[in-house]
Amino acid sequence: MRYVLITETGEHQVPGGAERWLQDLGTTEPTRVPLGPLPDDLPPVTGWVNPAGPPTYAVNTIGGQLLVALGAAQADYHGPVVITGWDETAEEVGVMNSNQAWAIEQALTTPPATP
Repeated sequence: MRYVLITETGEHQVPGGAERWLQDLGTTEPTRVPLGPLPDDLPPVTGWVNPAGPPTYAVNTIGGQLLVALGAAQADYHGPVVITGWDETAEEVGVMNSNQAWAIEQALTTPPATP
């Protein structure tokens, strides 16, 4: 299963592995961060964070900015950030295709618009 991982240092990768995303996140009980729709009617994605905040994990500035850019509520998001596909009907992790991963990559690398 493909997913996007943003580490606490702001590095991002698109690894794979059925349950590896939970290992990368550092928990078996992640907190879901609802996201808005992707452009071009791409299938939905959702964010995941570790529910343990400070002092266990530092604020993930890059991961938090990405989540907000994708429609999440403004907040301090701690530790690694994972974005997966999302099956809205079953309300569970779904498959992420390469177009979704590309759209997330664009949100990550495109500077925010200035007001």
